[in-house]
Amino acid sequence: MALQALQITAITAMRARDVSRPSAEQQDAADRRPLRDETPRRDTKRPPQPQK
Repeated sequence: MALQALQITAITAMRARDVSRPSAEQQDAADRRPLRDETPRRDTKRPPQPQK
């Protein structure tokens, strides 16, 4: 397999970590937003579509 030959160096790992880290603004916005479990569920019932 091609993925077995993939070499990840320390530099590559550090770059990936920095890129995947959210900015301070993104982190603050996420902290203010309620978690998915804390939000009320929306009714997903749709009115029946007319048959063609």
